[in-house]
Amino acid sequence: MLPFLQWAVGAIVWALANAVYVDMRRRGVRGFGRFAAFWVGFPVSFLWMALVKEGRPLPIEPPGDDVDELLLEVRRDREARRLGGRSDDTRTVDH
Repeated sequence: MLPFLQWAVGAIVWALANAVYVDMRRRGVRGFGRFAAFWVGFPVSFLWMALVKEGRPLPIEPPGDDVDELLLEVRRDREARRLGGRSDDTRTVDH
């Protein structure tokens, strides 16, 4: 039973390594993870190297600048506090 279990786990790891290598090659990701997936998925990874076109990594878009929205929100809050008669400086704390 133990040799069968070792074989089954090895086959799952081998298939997973090939899937990871193909995905990383398609997306153009480089690094140690791709290198390790290549060697764990050996010898079929040579086939994927020939069949799957090298992609480009996706550019990382910086998030939008929301400084203007934040400033407008601060101004609205201050205006609401002023109209409500409250001020941060004159708050009283009841003990």
